Amino acid sequence: MKEKDLQDYINDKLEKYFSDLNGEKSNGVFKMVTQQAESATLKFVLDKVNQNHSEAARILGINRATLKKKATLYKL
Repeated sequence: MKEKDLQDYINDKLEKYFSDLNGEKSNGVFKMVTQQAESATLKFVLDKVNQNHSEAARILGINRATLKKKATLYKL
């Protein structure tokens, strides 16, 4: 059995999302997916380093100020 990668999980979720629309129009799917992925990634890494923003920023490869801004945006 092939191990699922992140793209497989995203595809599964998008299939369900569009199926649940029951023919209704969708809007802003790219923004929705990227915000949810970004929020989940930031939360996961922050939790792994016990909310140490400097270490999380290093792991994520982003500036600490950017991490702080995004953490505030997503209420993390």
